[in-house]
This record gives sequence, C-alpha cells and structure tokens, in this order.
Amino acid sequence: MSTRIRPRLRIQPRRPRGRPKAEHVEAIEARLILVARQAFIAHGYGATSINAIAKSARVSKNTFYARFPSKGDVFRAIVERQIAMVDGEFLPTSAGTDTSLEDTLRSYVNIALKRSLSGDALEINRLIMSEAYQFPELGEAARGRFLIGVEHVAKLIEECAQRDRCPCKDPAAAAELLLAAALGWYNFVMITNRAVSDKERALWVDKVIRVFIAGRSAW
Repeated sequence: MSTRIRPRLRIQPRRPRGRPKAEHVEAIEARLILVARQAFIAHGYGATSINAIAKSARVSKNTFYARFPSKGDVFRAIVERQIAMVDGEFLPTSAGTDTSLEDTLRSYVNIALKRSLSGDALEINRLIMSEAYQFPELGEAARGRFLIGVEHVAKLIEECAQRDRCPCKDPAAAAELLLAAALGWYNFVMITNRAVSDKERALWVDKVIRVFIAGRSAW
C-alpha cells in the first residue's frame, strides 16, 4: 500500500513590524489564505490552529483576527477563491451573446468540474468530506458554494430564456437540479478515488447537458 506524502507547510517571509498600511491589507489577507490552505491540506482542518496559521504567515494573532474572526472565516475565504477561479475561467468563454444555452451550460459545468478535480481544490473538497461531520462550518462553506453556483447558473438560464424567447418558470430550480447532478457525479469520483481523464469528464458533461436541455420545456 502506498503512503500518501503530505506537502510541507512553507513559512512565509516575515513582514515589517507595525500596523500594516492600507495597501498591504489585501496582501496580508492573501498570505493568510495561502498559508491556511497549505496547513489545512497538510495537517487537516481540526489539527490546524489559528496560532499555527499566524506563525507560518509571520503575523500576529491579532492581525489574523483583524482579517478573519475565526478559522471558519478563513476557510470560507479559501472556498470563495475557488469560486472566483471558476468564474475567471468561464467569463471570457461566455462573452459571445449568440452562444446557445446548451453550449453555455456545458462550458460552465466542464470548467467547474475540471477545477474541482485537480490541485488544491480537490484536496479541500476531500477535507470537507472527511471532517464536515465534526466541524459544521465546513459543510456550511460547501453549501454556500453550491448556492452561489445555483445563483450563477440560474442567471445564465434566465438570460438565455429572455434572448431565446423561451420562458423559464423557475430558473433557480432548474439550476439546482443540474448542479446536484454534477455534484453527485463528482462525489462518486472522489469516493471511488478514480483518476478521470478530460475526455471522460467531457463525455459525461455532454450527456447530462443533453438530457437536461431536452427537458427545457418543463422548466
């Protein structure tokens, strides 16, 4: 049986003493989020203390609390960065106003799953699955991320419905159904610990989007 080697937590350079200037606040927050993510992945959420995060980021605990009232808040910030990365990759691909709803949703789900199946995003999601039963704030962060996804997809559906003159009775319900299907597939992949190729992922997304679009008149 192979032993999984966890990455070592990198110590960040010490910042100058004194109260940070306004222009440095964003950089301090980014450093705290980076260090916290590394620590959670390396040691787990429950085993990582705020003191350890602050020490590794070379800031005081007071500085940490000034940015994040709790460990759960910095974890939510990590999840929000995941959402921003998906949006940052998707928005340039959706610039064309004549893109069909089918192609738009296919692109969104493909990007979201691709991001979630690789790198730190995958490790954070594994962490949520393994420790959410003990730390409800992890489940709350995951739920919040899902609801934001529903909001984004519902907006895409609504925009296309207006453009195509194809009314949608409940965009949010339709979006929730689609993302629940994607989440179910994703969780199955994680639980079975399978390596999924880009081709396999794209084929599944294409299939689920075609089935979803086929029922558009019932939305």
